[in-house]
Amino acid sequence: MAQGNGQRTALVTGAAGSIGGSIVTQLAADGLRVVAVDLSAERLEALADNVPGLLTVVADVSTAEGVAAAVDAAGSDLDVVCNSAGVSDGGASIEELDDDVWERVLRVNLSSVYLMCNRVTPALLARGHGVIINVASVAGLRGGRAGAAYTATKWAVVGMSQNIASSLGPDGVRCHALCPSRITGAVAMTQGVRRTERGRFRAERDAGRPPAGRPEDVAEVAAFLVDERAHHLNGLAVPIDGGWLAF
Repeated sequence: MAQGNGQRTALVTGAAGSIGGSIVTQLAADGLRVVAVDLSAERLEALADNVPGLLTVVADVSTAEGVAAAVDAAGSDLDVVCNSAGVSDGGASIEELDDDVWERVLRVNLSSVYLMCNRVTPALLARGHGVIINVASVAGLRGGRAGAAYTATKWAVVGMSQNIASSLGPDGVRCHALCPSRITGAVAMTQGVRRTERGRFRAERDAGRPPAGRPEDVAEVAAFLVDERAHHLNGLAVPIDGGWLAF
């Protein structure tokens, strides 16, 4: 997986979450130098205990300052960016939302992706190669899988990813959106979030769907897409859902 004679560098946001942590672990195992970014210093420290050589950065990537800190830590040899930071809206439908929840979900789930992609793409274009992986959701492919704010942001992430792919692909920068369904252990995203009445209804309604996937299922897809074997794949929105959308 090396680029030329040097070691490739990957930057992963939301790295202390279950999906982000699995992506960090997988990419490091594949030989990449990984920069793990999250708000939780404690969980980053626990991750670093299990991933030798991991560089950790405590930063809020929903802010320009946090993104700048992460990009600076990664350095000039950045090849892979994985935007995995995200929060839930508790499954709130449009009338259950309040403005504070809307703004927070929009900032963390969407603005962080914009800020990171905006800041890293000039360097990737200058080098003539790079891969961006944005963690979206099946809620970015169907309208009834989550709350209104979460769904809106994940649709936007899918659209932004495909726009980046179509715009920058000819210049060597690939971009994909990963669209997982329920994933076991995805607790960081929902911490402190109260599930609404309609959110509980959705959870009960979908309980009979295919079983939840593992964080590793998402990480393995990410690892393949950043590999040179996937050089002719670009602009994908990949359901990682055990066939959920087929039901």
